[in-house]
Amino acid sequence: MVKPHKKLPNGYEDLPGYACLPRMSPLLCVGNQYSASLSDFDIVISTITPKDRRGRLNSKLSSFALLFEDEHGRESASEATLAQERIVEGAALVATAIKARRHTLVHCEWGQNRSGSICCAFAVLYLQWSAKDAIKYLRAQNHAQRQYVGQSPMSNPCFNRLMLKLEKQRAKIVLSQEQRKKRCARSGFSTARCLRPCKRSSLGKVHPRFTKRLPRQAA
Repeated sequence: MVKPHKKLPNGYEDLPGYACLPRMSPLLCVGNQYSASLSDFDIVISTITPKDRRGRLNSKLSSFALLFEDEHGRESASEATLAQERIVEGAALVATAIKARRHTLVHCEWGQNRSGSICCAFAVLYLQWSAKDAIKYLRAQNHAQRQYVGQSPMSNPCFNRLMLKLEKQRAKIVLSQEQRKKRCARSGFSTARCLRPCKRSSLGKVHPRFTKRLPRQAA
């Protein structure tokens, strides 16, 4: 008797919902909205509010929040600018966390475009990867480790163009991030505290640039 095929979940609800990226770092993973609650990560970088194992929104699962939208390539100029800012900031956070040997998760709703772009940007800016290689690798790892309906990692053409832009401007962007870090240190602030103030985006919403790390809540 032929067994019926098991129905696949959507990408925002498959579990554990993350893929590891060992060539970028053995400490780095990229995942969906549930992934933060399903492993013992030291650092969780969120582009949306994560959910706990019962499906409840729980901002305490986040170490840092970098909120921006995925419009699947339909981003306006202002939305693309905001996305680039968040992606670059996220890549800098990943670099700091990995350097400190912290098990790090970057997540969005599906674990495809926003979180994937931050991880690819980390590889492009801090590991000297080409944008093409970073995107290809993240797609391969997603397909190797996850299976869900609508699986299309790094499918936002706007974000992918940003990866190419970051590759071309790598030295300038990394230098800018290092200068920001030094200004924070001279002012006596930690990186998280320095980047914590809220910024009103062009979308008319108030997004915290970062939120300070909060104690974890049992799921």
